[in-house]
Amino acid sequence: MKYPNLELLEYITENTANELFEDVLIMSTYHKFKICVFPQIWSSTALGFDANGGCGGQAITEAYTTVVKMTPCKVESGKGINRIYAVFFDGRIAYMCLNPSYELLLDISNMNMKSQREAMKYYKDDKYSKNSRVSIL
Repeated sequence: MKYPNLELLEYITENTANELFEDVLIMSTYHKFKICVFPQIWSSTALGFDANGGCGGQAITEAYTTVVKMTPCKVESGKGINRIYAVFFDGRIAYMCLNPSYELLLDISNMNMKSQREAMKYYKDDKYSKNSRVSIL
């Protein structure tokens, strides 16, 4: 297993978030990043990229999962703090979550992230979360 390039993953997270969530993000280069890297075992060589009809062999495969949390340093008045989580499997971006559900935090602590197919479980649908989104990439 090859360890991911964390600086590159920060760069990809920031640029992808600016494109996907431009209506709620403050367009600034000043963001705080927290990164969590852990090995995860998959039942296919397609890893967690099964949503796009990925082709993979049936073999137990271990790869690094990286979760990058991005929060803004400055918050404009009237806008809440938007937390963005980008999930990478083996250094490739799988999906991004804007203000996700608590289940994402549980999965990070359990070191067992959902695949692309199951990523919508991180969508928070309640009356208090107006800006929750999940984008599968």
